Amino acid sequence: MTSTPSAPTPDIAQRRAAVIGGAFGFFVDMFDVYLPTIALAPALSYFVPASVPSGTKAIITAAVFVSTLIGRPLGSLIFGRLADSVGRRRVTLLSVAGCAVTTGVIAALPGHAQIGLWAVVLMILLRFVDGVFLGGEYTGAIPLAMEIAPQGRRGLYGSLVSIGFPLSYCAISLLSFLMLHIAPAGGPHSAYAVWGWRVPFAAGAVLGVIFLVYYSRTVRESPVWLASARSRKRENPVKTVLFGSARRSFWQVFVLMAGVWFASNMASGLLPTLLGSQTTLTPTQVTGTLVLAQFVHTLCFPLIGALTDRIGRRTFFIATGASVGVVCAAAFALLAEGPWSGLPLVFGLTLLIRLSGASMFAVTPSYICERFPAAVRGSGFGMGYSLPLLVTAGYAYYQDWLKHLVPYTYTPVVLLVLGGLLILAGAVIGPETRDVDFDANAEPATAPSAV
Repeated sequence: MTSTPSAPTPDIAQRRAAVIGGAFGFFVDMFDVYLPTIALAPALSYFVPASVPSGTKAIITAAVFVSTLIGRPLGSLIFGRLADSVGRRRVTLLSVAGCAVTTGVIAALPGHAQIGLWAVVLMILLRFVDGVFLGGEYTGAIPLAMEIAPQGRRGLYGSLVSIGFPLSYCAISLLSFLMLHIAPAGGPHSAYAVWGWRVPFAAGAVLGVIFLVYYSRTVRESPVWLASARSRKRENPVKTVLFGSARRSFWQVFVLMAGVWFASNMASGLLPTLLGSQTTLTPTQVTGTLVLAQFVHTLCFPLIGALTDRIGRRTFFIATGASVGVVCAAAFALLAEGPWSGLPLVFGLTLLIRLSGASMFAVTPSYICERFPAAVRGSGFGMGYSLPLLVTAGYAYYQDWLKHLVPYTYTPVVLLVLGGLLILAGAVIGPETRDVDFDANAEPATAPSAV
């Protein structure tokens, strides 16, 4: 791999704009990801008639969510190549524009009473398209923010970008909670089913437009990418990442991120359902518990990022693998022993699950970007972050198989142990990355040490 000319040092305003833009992009992205699980679930009767068996309804609900997850890897393949060839900034604007339009169209969808089964078919197809654009956002905004960050503080800057993830969960939970009070749910003709669910989706589209205005006016292209583009040979970045000189980095990241996504599916996606079934809390109390725990967890992100600038990313992920496989798994097992009562107790357990099972996202932006050189960083980040979803997105089906081996409420424990082992393995086989020099376009130089 050839080295690139030294990129000009970005000024403070440029760094601030790129980090805010990356965090805002993450916020818009994750807001869209969790719309169906939080905002659409109470309105499912608007799209699926009551005569449909409960098992089929569960499959349809999972399909609406999983279609987005499947679309994201495809988006990373398409837009990652563009991010490496035409620039991070252009791809970010294009992908978020696609998200905003698609989410806006979903907000206007008619229901089953108007167009029959086409209602849910269109919902699934549009969520898939939305996922493609969401996968594209990762390939542009996050590498750009990391390439502008100072070398010794990329962990901190990456954690500030990641703050958009938990904040979006808080925002959509609060908005959906508010809409359920303004327009109560209760069947296909209830206020929430007819129009209440549309408000969060419309809000997602508006957020996308606001992001586009901010990003286009304040964020400039990455100097590292510009320097790389002037000197590198033409190559297919996707081919380089999957089969070429960056393949070892990709497959190592793939293993680690498969573990991260298994843990996230449990600690984020499945936790609300488990709190509803294994505690005596009301739906309002469950929502409040999740929002408060997410907010406290968000405050920890900068501390976690700054810590990895001192101890290293590899050390952090090794510790995280143990945390997911032991602490988070034990907390889920304890929750499965319910029903539990007492708001302070449930909040403490929820916060423990969030801290032990989802803190990896504070470090993934910096770590994955550090594993790939500038010429293929967009593709490397996008595919390394998203392609493992093809393995982990079907976690509900894994649980259905595992219930023949263990009680269903304990199936998340098994997947968390598996996730912890994958994170640990991915960290051990990978190098330390915090000292990678982006300007020199170098590969991580520190060899793995014995563990």
